[in-house]
Amino acid sequence: MDNNEKEVEENIENIHMEKLNDFQMNHNYIFRICLLGDSNTGKTSLLTQYCDNNFKESYNNTIGVDFRVVTLKYKDIISKVHIWDTAGQERFKSIAINYFRSSHGFIFVYDITDEESFDNIEDWIKLATRNTNSIILNFLVGNKSDKEEERKVDKKKAEEFALKNDLIFLETSAKNNNNVTKLFNYFAFKLIEYFTKNKDKYMYDDSNKISTNSEEIQTSKKKEKKCSC
Repeated sequence: MDNNEKEVEENIENIHMEKLNDFQMNHNYIFRICLLGDSNTGKTSLLTQYCDNNFKESYNNTIGVDFRVVTLKYKDIISKVHIWDTAGQERFKSIAINYFRSSHGFIFVYDITDEESFDNIEDWIKLATRNTNSIILNFLVGNKSDKEEERKVDKKKAEEFALKNDLIFLETSAKNNNNVTKLFNYFAFKLIEYFTKNKDKYMYDDSNKISTNSEEIQTSKKKEKKCSC
């Protein structure tokens, strides 16, 4: 386990983050996270495993953007976490970038058995940073760690890339549910930690920030998929 993963592991073990089923309850924060990466890297699998405790060997390719909502409680703080699962195909990038602007952070996902998916992460980072001004936190995730015998992306190489680009690095397996809950819960915790210290930045409401006003998401209510956790 590298130092980055060890830090996440040690910190998350001391964090009690509870999933709540009450979607309508009052909340302190609304956060938005985008999953980015090539097709077939397992973005949808990660999201489905986290939200539904479910894994399938295959999924239909995401068309544009899929959207899930998780309600989390940390101490006395209630957060709504909107997780946007974006399509990896080139033809859908113009749709996906519409969701970048208000995102608080990104999870860049590659497949440890597919070197090209790792090489393309740099392009995904550039695309994200060109289209948002509100990034607080980013993760680099090497998915499909259950396929170690098929590994094509050296872990040390990924660690060095993450360090160079100021990313928190983890390897995950949606299939085995390895580090999946830790990934999303730790992301939420770090956002709570940041905005608790910088409440003025959270409350500031312009085109680059998200306010505490939940009316901004009402137009998407019919499309929302809540976690059945």
